[in-house]
Amino acid sequence: MNTLTNSNQSKLYICTSELLKRYGITKCTLINWRNNRDFPQPIVKAHGRSNSRYGVKAVATWEENNGMFDALSIDPLLPTNSRFSIIAHSL
Repeated sequence: MNTLTNSNQSKLYICTSELLKRYGITKCTLINWRNNRDFPQPIVKAHGRSNSRYGVKAVATWEENNGMFDALSIDPLLPTNSRFSIIAHSL
């Protein structure tokens, strides 16, 4: 996995293919979510066969706000203490 990380080794980005696998969706569904369900736009847009990159914090906040943990039985992208700081900043 070639995901960029910061000095604390936590992920900064998640690529399109990781999101598709995480949610069990197609690329068309992801585009639909971006257009109609306020899914975050990619930070780095790819062209052709390469993957776009999405900010992990933005995706984690979207998941929390849209009940994705319960709906899909997925684990949070960020450690619990990081998720709470994201939620606090969004209030």
